[in-house]
Amino acid sequence: MSTAHDAPDAPMQFGLFLNNGIFEGVDDARALALTVETADLAEELGYDELWVTEHHFIEYGVCSSAITLAGFLLGRTSRIRVGTAVTLAPLVHPVALAEQTALNDQLSGGRFDLGLGRGGYELDYKVFGVPPMRWTTEIEATLEAVIDALSHDETRSTNGFFPYDTVAVRPRTRTRPHPPIYVATTAPGSLKAAARNRLPLQFYHHLPAAEARAEIADQYRGFAEEAGWDGAADHLHTVICFVDDDEAAARERLTEGLVHSWSKGMHPGLYRREPPVGEPEERAARIVNQSPVGPPDLVAGWFEEFTRATGARKFGLYMEADGNPARVLTSVRRFAAEVMPRLRGQAPR
Repeated sequence: MSTAHDAPDAPMQFGLFLNNGIFEGVDDARALALTVETADLAEELGYDELWVTEHHFIEYGVCSSAITLAGFLLGRTSRIRVGTAVTLAPLVHPVALAEQTALNDQLSGGRFDLGLGRGGYELDYKVFGVPPMRWTTEIEATLEAVIDALSHDETRSTNGFFPYDTVAVRPRTRTRPHPPIYVATTAPGSLKAAARNRLPLQFYHHLPAAEARAEIADQYRGFAEEAGWDGAADHLHTVICFVDDDEAAARERLTEGLVHSWSKGMHPGLYRREPPVGEPEERAARIVNQSPVGPPDLVAGWFEEFTRATGARKFGLYMEADGNPARVLTSVRRFAAEVMPRLRGQAPR
């Protein structure tokens, strides 16, 4: 296994992964309000990025348009970057994606990142009348269409998947050749499409092990080398993270929180051919126990070790799984004050 997939001397970047989930005592309004409150706090505390999710018809996450929520948060802030994790690309025409991306890019002064993925629920595709295999069969056409529309004054269809005449996407992008685009996938075909188009990956927190992520990054680099470049991409690594002096209690809460949130998203999976291995409690505990949870020194040490193993420098921290807004905001503050400075070579605040 090779390492250092990202530039080893680049400063670490830390963002917050905002899922807008429903927990006990947290309804739709409170979930969205917590996202806004967290975004404001992250801007104040010096976080680099916010990453917002998109789900349909489930309480696991109540944001139905990540790109819309991203635009709202960009309008409230002035410094921090905001990205989607992810926009469900197969459900939207690629030229429409380009238009929405360009608008957010211009209005924010170039602070928007577009993350693309397929989602995980079959019902989304049934309701919106989209063939479930579109992401698998059309991913490269989607990526190329979005990139072309963002990068040129005019764009036209060059494949049979999305037939359209020459159009000019307006507004033009502020960021050239186009705003950052990330691809959330572990499937070989999609990895190849991302690598061929020089687009970095988004790793989901359900795959916490450094070795597993490094192997996927190695596959990506292999596809990149086939396409004529070295594959040194700044991938986004989302991880469950929580700063709490009582490590055992925090891990227990996060395990319970994951199980609870999964129960709020029990639609049939889109591509799952076999049921998950183990009971929900067992799977949740396995994820949480491999994640940076506990006192500041433990959490900082986890990131240092993970970075040595993978070369990762960009992280999206999922703290919301704790389920308690007050504790989540405390962890957000403590990470910024007691962990982030150490990882950036600064004195704790």
